[in-house]
Amino acid sequence: MRHIIHFHIPAFPIAVARICQPKLRDRPVAVAPPQSERTIVLSVSCEARKEGVFKGMPLGKAMKVCPKLTVLSPDPELTGKASQSVFKMIAHYTPLWEPSRPGNIHLDLTGTERLWGKAKDTSCRLRREVQTRLHLSGTVGVASNKMVSLIASRIMPSEEVLDVGDGDEASFMAPLPVNVIPGIGRFRKKILLEELNITRVRQLALLDISSLRLIFGIQALVIHQRALGIDPTPVYPAFEKPRVSSLPISGKKLPSAA
Repeated sequence: MRHIIHFHIPAFPIAVARICQPKLRDRPVAVAPPQSERTIVLSVSCEARKEGVFKGMPLGKAMKVCPKLTVLSPDPELTGKASQSVFKMIAHYTPLWEPSRPGNIHLDLTGTERLWGKAKDTSCRLRREVQTRLHLSGTVGVASNKMVSLIASRIMPSEEVLDVGDGDEASFMAPLPVNVIPGIGRFRKKILLEELNITRVRQLALLDISSLRLIFGIQALVIHQRALGIDPTPVYPAFEKPRVSSLPISGKKLPSAA
């Protein structure tokens, strides 16, 4: 049995910016290139989301929706430094860790029980360590595969750990909105919701492969497996120098993981 965790720091560029600029805390904040109102919002704080701002929204519209919005320019250098600090902590627990984007990292803890104990306990320890030493709060999903651990980390209402037991993947997925499944896409989501009235994963899981093939083509079997909480994808070891491709802000030095 695999023990996979996904560590998620929401709105990572903004979380890092708030360390450097405490005045940004509890305020609606977004990250976007400053060139024009047509540029796209790249990251959004929870306060901004509550005001109706979302990632991918044109900046001009975001400013109209939330007049008090603080807009920060992307700062790849600072984001990269913050990511490296998190990576140093994570590498202490396992050599098998895979960053997908800043603030989102999978760890394979399979076989590390003798060193660190149960995967959930390790997750709690890692989350506390990142919070204490770097002042970055995150949520953690624990499961037997990457997809379920990622989804578990993202549905947490606060900074906690959600452990999906081995064999409970399908029941965990069943009540969730159908669009949590990777690969659905905007077009197919519209078909499922509007034409077929399929809103929950359990409904999608009940469709046979022939019906799924009409919607998803050659991806039908993969979608069916995902609806059942099945994901055989391995955690790929990170590059020696992970490539970071994103954002945040300010000139103050971020706390080091060392």
